[in-house]
Formats: sequence, C-alpha cells, structure tokens
Amino acid sequence: MIDTSSRPPKSKSTDPVSIDQKKIDFSGRPGIPIVFVHQGYSYYLEYTLRQAAHSNPNSPIYLLGDEANNRFSFLTHYHIRDFLQSDSDRFKNVYVHQSPNHFEYEYFCFIRWFAIKELMKREGFTRVFAADSDVMIYSDITDYANKTGLNTQIAAFNVGSDYQWVRSASGHSSFWTMEGIEQFCELAIQLYTEPRFITFMDQIRSEKIIKNDRAGISDMTALYVFYEEKMPMIRNLSECLNGAAFDHNISMATNYNLDEYEFGLGRKKIVIKDGFPYSYNVFLKKKILLHTLHFQGNSKNIVHRYYTGGGLWSSKTFRELRFKASVLYHMVKS
Repeated sequence: MIDTSSRPPKSKSTDPVSIDQKKIDFSGRPGIPIVFVHQGYSYYLEYTLRQAAHSNPNSPIYLLGDEANNRFSFLTHYHIRDFLQSDSDRFKNVYVHQSPNHFEYEYFCFIRWFAIKELMKREGFTRVFAADSDVMIYSDITDYANKTGLNTQIAAFNVGSDYQWVRSASGHSSFWTMEGIEQFCELAIQLYTEPRFITFMDQIRSEKIIKNDRAGISDMTALYVFYEEKMPMIRNLSECLNGAAFDHNISMATNYNLDEYEFGLGRKKIVIKDGFPYSYNVFLKKKILLHTLHFQGNSKNIVHRYYTGGGLWSSKTFRELRFKASVLYHMVKS
C-alpha cells in the first residue's frame, strides 16, 4: 500500500547536494516515509540526513525539529511544537521523572513518539521508519520491508540479548504502523496510571538502583515493556535476518547476542563494500550486512568516515583533521 499522497514530486533530483535551495515538496514519493526528530543544530545532521536521502531516493524524509535546523532543502521540515497535541498533554500530566538525566531530555525522548504519531495522522501514513539523528541508513527501507514480510507486524525496533536484565530496548531505528505507535503511546501513559504497570515500573526502578544502573526510567524502558506485551507482533531489528541486521550501537560488539561482532578500537570492525557496511559475526562465522549504523555518544566524531553519499568533501576533510587532532591532543595529555 502506498504510504504517501498521490501528488507527483516537483523534482526528480535525488542528490541532496544538487537540489535548489528552494523548499521542494517530496511528499509524493512512494516509499516508506523516514522521520528524524532533533532539537537544535548538530554537525552530524549533514551526514545522517543526507545519507538517508542518498540511500532512499524514493522515500520522503521528514525532520521534526526547530528553527535552528530548518536548513535542509532535500527534506520536509516541521517544527515539533506544532505536532504536540492533546495526547502528548495527557502524557505530560502523568509523567513522573525517574532518571539521572535532565527532565527536559528524558521528557523529550518520550514526547517525540507522540509527535511522530501526530505526523502520521496528519499525513495519512500507514507506516514510517523513525531514526535517531545519529543513525546512518544504508539500505532502501521500503525494499527491506517489502522483502522481509514486515507488513505483518505492528512495529520493529532494536532489542539486545540482555534486554530482560537491563529492562531496556531502543527505538533509534524503528518501524511503526499507525496501530503500533498508537498502542505504544497509550502504553506510555498507562505506565504512570495503571496499577499493574506502576507496580512493574517500581520493580524495574528498584532493580536498577540495586545494580547501580544510572540508566533510570526512560522511553527505552517503555519500549521494553511494549516488547514484552506485544512480542509476537514486534520484530527485533538487532537479530540477523537474511544475512543482515540493524546496528544496535557501533560502539558495542553486542547486537542480538553478547559479543556478537568483531570489535576493535572501541567499535565494531566495519568494512564498506559497494556502499554498504559489513561486520563479521563471530557466531554465524560470516560477514553480515548492516542496514544502519548507530553512532551513539562519542562515536559521532567519526560519522563522516561512513558517509557514502555525494558531496561534503570539504566537510569530511575538516572533520577528519579535527578528529585526528583531538586524538593526538588526548594522547599527549595522557
């Protein structure tokens, strides 16, 4: 089923760096919409957003952001405040902050899902792929969904092998149907209103305190609960399927299994071949294609090395020189 309107695109250009600076309506593209959410401007947006446009020329790309990042002509930009409606207000009225992270950060991590749901509702999307702004996308998302039977499930996101221990899952790369994201947003509210969920959340919080786990309660906890509740209807993107997987975190050897991929210098060993990243899976004893790479934390400093689109040569050169200078500085300092 087509997920976007039938309006024809106003431009056939698929190279983001060659598009005229005037805003162009890309909503007529027939692929699964790809949605990013980000506050402020960060240098790595130049790579992650353009990488998505490069690898998914048939998908409309949306950025729910603010004034500071309304600067990309190859996507549709909306201010996130315009997508926070009555449901997000319901969540705000019941949310109890239980995290070592700042309230604003943790609350925003929750509320973004309500904004994505509202975007889907307004645009009439039946499914979307949502990505954190530090995720590089290499595969055609629509092609993946159609070839792997994803349409039979209501959602998909990354869940590690230790999720029951850490009580956590991650939506940094996630597929959502309208049914799935509606159910998840409702569950996020129920976590703070329904007695059985309140008791369960108290248990999780107590476990984290005992383990000295500073992660606290976050939307990743909510995703974990949602996965437990709807497991047969949710795909785990961390698991290898047809010789490929979605990266959980480039700075971890663990993906679906503990210490699953070859690791060195603080990250998965990645080889780019024909525009796609591969990493050796020590359990399957073969190289696995990674549909995405997640540059969480300090790994954002090397995101430029893994960009496979066009342009950005001067930016890549600058970022590489800056990264090497930083490494040298810390070596001398230590």
